[in-house]
Amino acid sequence: MSNLKQLQQDYNHSTPIVVKWGEMDAYQHVNNVAYIRYLEDARLALSAELGMLSDAKRTGKGPILANISCDYLAPVTYPDTLHIATNIKQTGSRKIALEQLIFSEKLDRPVAQAKSLIVYYDFAKLASCEVTEAVSQALLKLNQRPQ
Repeated sequence: MSNLKQLQQDYNHSTPIVVKWGEMDAYQHVNNVAYIRYLEDARLALSAELGMLSDAKRTGKGPILANISCDYLAPVTYPDTLHIATNIKQTGSRKIALEQLIFSEKLDRPVAQAKSLIVYYDFAKLASCEVTEAVSQALLKLNQRPQ
């Protein structure tokens, strides 16, 4: 990844995050837990944009995080603005995969990369279920638009 412009071309969605002083730890860099929160903020922003949250309210079926892994590439310090770039695609009738990259403006490079697995869940039945048709269509449309 050479720069922020290229990142925004290579990924479906980008969410800016301003680093807060209180996210740094005793070692004077952003604590690893904050990265997971940044990824969550971007995941929720994209979910809202795709209509997943409103669809979940209407159908009682929605996304839950089943797995997340994060590789830390460089330490982040305050002040900085990060860009969480996300690619998302349906990988099965019940699963959605995300690839995310955290890019630092200050360092002008990626500082972390993550992979997540979302499983669709029927909250009334307390069991996994198929991704709703509305969300499947939104994902298909997102992945077909030019980047």
